[in-house]
Amino acid sequence: MSINETIPLFDLPVDFLVDDNIRGNILELYKMFPCQIKAGIFALCIEGEIKVTLNLHEYTVKKNDFVIIIPGSFIQIHSAGSQARVAFMGFSSNFIHAMNYWKYMTDHLSIALIHPIIPLPESNAAFFLDTFSLLTKAANGQIQLFNKQIISSIMDIFYNALKIIYENTFSDFKEDKKKRPREYEVLKEFLQLVFENYKQEHKVSFYANEIGLTLSHFCATIKKATGKTAQDIIREFIIMDAKAQLKNGTDKINKIAKSLGFSATAFNRFFLEYAKMTPLEYRNS
Repeated sequence: MSINETIPLFDLPVDFLVDDNIRGNILELYKMFPCQIKAGIFALCIEGEIKVTLNLHEYTVKKNDFVIIIPGSFIQIHSAGSQARVAFMGFSSNFIHAMNYWKYMTDHLSIALIHPIIPLPESNAAFFLDTFSLLTKAANGQIQLFNKQIISSIMDIFYNALKIIYENTFSDFKEDKKKRPREYEVLKEFLQLVFENYKQEHKVSFYANEIGLTLSHFCATIKKATGKTAQDIIREFIIMDAKAQLKNGTDKINKIAKSLGFSATAFNRFFLEYAKMTPLEYRNS
């Protein structure tokens, strides 16, 4: 099945989806407001540029950039010109959980959050494009070749290939842990904890305790590593999730508030303070 048949705004209706020729008009579907993607996605920029916010950070994706979107990520495309073209591969959340592929991400979740965009050398980009194209041809064949075992093998190959690329691209990944700056290790742990717990845990003290640092030391470390406060990062995840739910669904605002660990009144006050409008005003904007 190709992406042109089933647009994965949130999740995939099938275990595996691949296409080697996604145009800018498809990418435009992600404009205007953030979406939370439940699927796991690999993408390669073939032509053009795409301006995107991915998990709070803005990027300009260029030719030969490889993009990794882990399940649960927030994405908003700001611009994708008519020349933009990407190859895409996605694995549904049901498949990822059924096959226990979170085991791959345990060690690499934080690095994928910090470095979701990998600039590839031309030769490596050509390899991945050839792979996307081969898989697209197989997906469009008369005989369906992709059972769970083959899809599992595809994911194996991509994760292991990307691990090698990470190790050869980012010094903070390949360095021995003992040689890494301590603030980097704390940031990695913090981002992973926030990604997994921000809906229930809003207080910085929870994350400091989980990492085993005093509150003051923890806050200073995160500020040094990111230029932001730890509380700002937690709030940004909550606001991004709230915006995605308000724009992409029909759930009542009270239900959205509860899903994010707030009472209705507290959520309204929180959202107004940081988004400068009420949840209802944002939904109707």
